[in-house]
Amino acid sequence: MDVSRHLQRARELLSRGRPELAESALSDAIDAAVQAEDLVMLTRARMALGELLVDQGRDDEAVPFLQAVVRTEIPDGSVDAEVKSSARLLRRIRGIPEE
Repeated sequence: MDVSRHLQRARELLSRGRPELAESALSDAIDAAVQAEDLVMLTRARMALGELLVDQGRDDEAVPFLQAVVRTEIPDGSVDAEVKSSARLLRRIRGIPEE
């Protein structure tokens, strides 16, 4: 299964109230993106998993995924939104007020 299908499955599972299965689908998406060497999809999958973990109150588990997103640089700007959202979540986790 390709990365986008894993991400879509995770969204469907979340909409059905199945976050534990969505977490598994997002982990599969990360694995598939690594295997495909697709940095854009890897970044999106990490962001989605980080957000899910934050939403579940599992901030400590979310931090490594969010930090990986913040460190991602793609010159064409294709993951700029994810990088900004991740930085915002990390500031919130650390108790830094919004600007």
